[in-house]
Amino acid sequence: MESSLLELVGIGKRFGFRQVLHEINLTLNDGEFVLLLGNNGAGKSTLLRILCLLMNPNAGEMHHRNIPIKEQRNTWLKQIGALSHESRFYNDLTARENLKIYGSLYDKSGLDHRIEEVLEQCNLIHAANLPVRTFSTGMSKRLMIGRLILLEPKFLILDEPFTGLDQNSLDWFKNYLKNFHQNGGSVMLVTHQHELGLELANRVLFLHNKSLLHDLKADSLNEEDCKAILNG
Repeated sequence: MESSLLELVGIGKRFGFRQVLHEINLTLNDGEFVLLLGNNGAGKSTLLRILCLLMNPNAGEMHHRNIPIKEQRNTWLKQIGALSHESRFYNDLTARENLKIYGSLYDKSGLDHRIEEVLEQCNLIHAANLPVRTFSTGMSKRLMIGRLILLEPKFLILDEPFTGLDQNSLDWFKNYLKNFHQNGGSVMLVTHQHELGLELANRVLFLHNKSLLHDLKADSLNEEDCKAILNG
């Protein structure tokens, strides 16, 4: 039996006396594109931060290929690529310098050439030598996407990745995600743009009242269905 990319068993998280996640059980297989929906405060970002090992759960375990992730942190971190509200760039360094740091940490070969390719793909070659602190929101987001392309992860964890992108950048990123998925990559996506999420995903999870309420096929839903479930 083939092992799963990710398995969550009884994951729970609380902040003080406030329970945010309770008994989250989930199996994610290779090549799945999961759209995670929930109302504000449902715990979506908290769950993604746990997946990225930026936050520890108070209960439960996560497994990668049937082995607890806590026993293979570095292996897991090299599998994933995360995009969230925080850029995690060194703001006084240039775009090129930031990409070089991250590429070196991940032992990427042919790094200088790959960085130039990525900057071209992200339409940032003109700003390659500018400090990241001078970037607009859209430019920072494109550089964050460029970092994903450079690091070549197997599993993307995306928290509102379309925010700040103009239409051309949005179309380009959407095509990147489609190609990534078609080539066997796995994705977990949080977005308020339900229509776009449904276009990309093949599976939809609904997080409600601290737990996963529904697990449905994306092609069985439309935007109105999603709103009805979330408001129900």
